[in-house]
Amino acid sequence: MEIAIKKNNELISISITGDIEMMSIKNFKNQLIEIGQNENKDIGLDLSNVNYIDSSGVGVLISLLKLQKNKGKELKILKISPKVLNVLKLSSLSDVFNL
Repeated sequence: MEIAIKKNNELISISITGDIEMMSIKNFKNQLIEIGQNENKDIGLDLSNVNYIDSSGVGVLISLLKLQKNKGKELKILKISPKVLNVLKLSSLSDVFNL
């Protein structure tokens, strides 16, 4: 999995390429939670190049969403692959992420 992070004055853009699953979740979780804890900006995720996400990956997204809400900031999913969208819809989380 590759994670690309770009920051500007208003938004932190995070693009993920590859699968988000238990075997590769540690780095993903550490980077996203660190950003959520240390930055006071909205976060935009590009998940258009993610073909697979398991429950551990969804859990990280939910944790990041909670961190953002506690700061009064947003977590926006800007782009999403059909497979990831399907997982979020099946788990009734597409409404939580405003997709």
